[in-house]
Amino acid sequence: MTTAPQPDNEPERLARLLSLGALDTLPQSAFDDITSLASSICGTPIALVSLVDSDRQWFKSRVGMKLAETDRTISFCAHAILQPDQPLVVEDARLDDRFRDNPLVTGEPDIRAYAGAPLVTAEGLALGTLCVIDSSARRFSPAQIKELQTLARLVVTLLQHEEARKKEEERRAHETQVEHERLVAMSTSGLDLKAYISPQYVYLHVNETYLAYWGTTRDEVIGHTVRERLGPELFDGFIQPRLDMALAGQPVFFQHQHQYTGVGPRHMEIAMLPVRDSEGTVIGVVLRSHDIQALKEKEAELGETVALLEHRTREQQRFIHIMSHDLREPINSINNFASLLQTDHLQELPPMGQRYLGYVRAGGLRMGSLLDDLLSYVQLDNRTLKTTTVDLHQLALHVLDDLSSARDRTQGQVELEALPHVPGDESLLRLALQNLIANGLKFCRPGVPPVVQVSASEAGGFVEVNVADNGIGIPQEHQESIFEIFKRLHSRKEYEGSGLGLSICRRIAEMHGGTLTVQSSSGGGCRFTLHLPIASPATP
Repeated sequence: MTTAPQPDNEPERLARLLSLGALDTLPQSAFDDITSLASSICGTPIALVSLVDSDRQWFKSRVGMKLAETDRTISFCAHAILQPDQPLVVEDARLDDRFRDNPLVTGEPDIRAYAGAPLVTAEGLALGTLCVIDSSARRFSPAQIKELQTLARLVVTLLQHEEARKKEEERRAHETQVEHERLVAMSTSGLDLKAYISPQYVYLHVNETYLAYWGTTRDEVIGHTVRERLGPELFDGFIQPRLDMALAGQPVFFQHQHQYTGVGPRHMEIAMLPVRDSEGTVIGVVLRSHDIQALKEKEAELGETVALLEHRTREQQRFIHIMSHDLREPINSINNFASLLQTDHLQELPPMGQRYLGYVRAGGLRMGSLLDDLLSYVQLDNRTLKTTTVDLHQLALHVLDDLSSARDRTQGQVELEALPHVPGDESLLRLALQNLIANGLKFCRPGVPPVVQVSASEAGGFVEVNVADNGIGIPQEHQESIFEIFKRLHSRKEYEGSGLGLSICRRIAEMHGGTLTVQSSSGGGCRFTLHLPIASPATP
């Protein structure tokens, strides 16, 4: 018997054989079908897919052979792989010096005839053979040898496909492992409670925050079911239905209040997110619980604040009602009776009485004016804008008619340029224009007739309505404070007024999404600019 020498490329051949991962694998029907077909084509009782390892030949598939492998030293296939480009055919092993005393010839399976087609890879490496064996000496036809070679090439293709399939499985397993490690890293960090739960509701991972909230250890959680940890009452009726939805592939979000062993009662915002493998199959659920206890407490505080504001609003409305009715009635009475006394009985009073009556009359009128202005200011907070397209020029003409007596009294002039249309509340814009123009006529320099110029321009998406005068001006240090409620820079003996007019004007501008600014110097003259957005203002 002659033992086959090793091929010259034996290290490369063995490395390629091992890389296929076919050795010692389970039977596969595709290979068994090929050996059965080879046995049928060649008419032999035995057919094998034989892979030649370093010290054995192992049969990936076998028909008619009891042995799963044999020693390489007695292998016929070890001789066949020495010539990868042609099959090895032995018609009668008893007449062949290489095999006559081979144990496979002298004993079972009593090999007489053998034909083996090498399994050759694209690199030219012979890994083994597809061989047929007969216990009787015989010849194989050229057609049978050709079919055997064809089937051998098919075996190589199957081996390579299996290799590719296994590599793909390894790649997917690696991706799954990476994803798993990522989830582990995610679940062990952060302020939120995080857990990774299997389709069987078993905790696989939890982070430190989770353990701290529940006042437990990792060993008491990992490997245990959610039902064991949370109890059947909470799990069966509340948690499980939501977990099942997540395991079905649907993200689940909800809020829940629970008593935690480590931190007490907490209101939590909970998310259950399905985790999928590379093929899209849900393999678990990430549970993330975000503590919103502080937010809920703020919401409760906000609710109390809203209730307080509603109470104050009702009180404000009651106050407005009192000012509108209960205060106005006595003020009107004072003014009416003071007017009657002045008209019908002024001459009957002594000089001191006439003087006192003048004080009463002036004070009553001033109180009525103050009440009107205060009502106008307070009611702005409850006013809803009635937005229309307002013709500012026409509106200004109406204001000039209203101020005709003031112009006559001060011998003032109002120069009105063309004004545009703007979106806004007509009655509020009229009130603002009237206050601004009236101020220009009122705050004039002694001996200098007031001149008020009203103009408009556009800039940056706003209409700028300018009301400029030649009056006493406003010092720089007071130009912002004049918009404060009841702020006055002069005594009532010098200039009448309640100190509310400019506050009302700025509030009206803000309600329209704009503002009111002033430019002036103590040397005289000032210009108020009402900034109104060109687009429709939002309702405050």
